[in-house]
Amino acid sequence: MKKGCFLSSVIIFTLIVGVIVYTVKYKKDIFKNFSKTKIMEMALSDYDKKLEDAAKNVYRDSLKSELHDFFVKNKEMEFDSAMSRMQSVVTRLNEIIKDKYIDSLEYQKFKNFVEHYEGSKKDRN
Repeated sequence: MKKGCFLSSVIIFTLIVGVIVYTVKYKKDIFKNFSKTKIMEMALSDYDKKLEDAAKNVYRDSLKSELHDFFVKNKEMEFDSAMSRMQSVVTRLNEIIKDKYIDSLEYQKFKNFVEHYEGSKKDRN
């Protein structure tokens, strides 16, 4: 390898590493917002598919609507709090749709959980 090629490759490699380090260190919000949006879109489409597998009734459609509203509200929050909220709601949702039938009691529990969770978070701020 010629000295000029080696020197050029070392300089270019150093510049690329510097740009990556700067971006990660000072502009990490760009990655967080992008990843939050993608994670929520994937989770919403996944749970839409799971809800389609559940027995068709009024509560399934209401739960789907409630879930969409939750994800819309969750997109406005910061990354860390949005992910922790999403984790707890998804855990509760998994319990509800595990038997593939959604009744009024399960729907009301989910709705109250989301409303109570949102209310308790609003009181703290």
